[in-house]
Amino acid sequence: MDEDTEVWFEALSGRAAEDRRGAAREAHALRAAMLRQRAPDTAPARARDASREAALLERARRAGLIPPRRRSRPFTWERLGSWPALGLYTALACSVLVAAILWRSPRPAEVVRGAPEKIVTLRASDPIALKRALLGELRAAGVKARGYERLGVEGIDADLPVPVPARVRAVLDRHHIATPADATLRVEIVSTAP
Repeated sequence: MDEDTEVWFEALSGRAAEDRRGAAREAHALRAAMLRQRAPDTAPARARDASREAALLERARRAGLIPPRRRSRPFTWERLGSWPALGLYTALACSVLVAAILWRSPRPAEVVRGAPEKIVTLRASDPIALKRALLGELRAAGVKARGYERLGVEGIDADLPVPVPARVRAVLDRHHIATPADATLRVEIVSTAP
């Protein structure tokens, strides 16, 4: 910046500056004129006028600044057969169909047997022979029994009839098995051989 410009800015800001060529005199005159000028009054905010807004919007539409407003068509039965309506009907029908299929589909029953505390443990030198004998006796007494082998341990799973008949109780007593309270018999046979 040159020296005259600096002098002019300092005079305009109100600071004293030495004036060699009269640059400060102009800046002082401009500053005095600006200070005499009153600050503009702020106009009070107008209350919202809906009719004035509507008139302005309509004027803008007529001038082509805003696209014309679409008029809503009244309801007709022909509109129910239009493509968008048919798409809506199809989506609705598919949703109802899927909901009905999911609601009606049978869920596989989850069978959970008793906890390990309810398993009766027997010890035998030949677990397989004892399992076959016990299965035969229970089936002869009218009980649906099933044998299994799990991790090297022979076992029997049976649902006893309620109330437990005397012939079934006799088979359980003969093998020193207590009658289960919930009519679910689980027996595991462990080998006594090392």
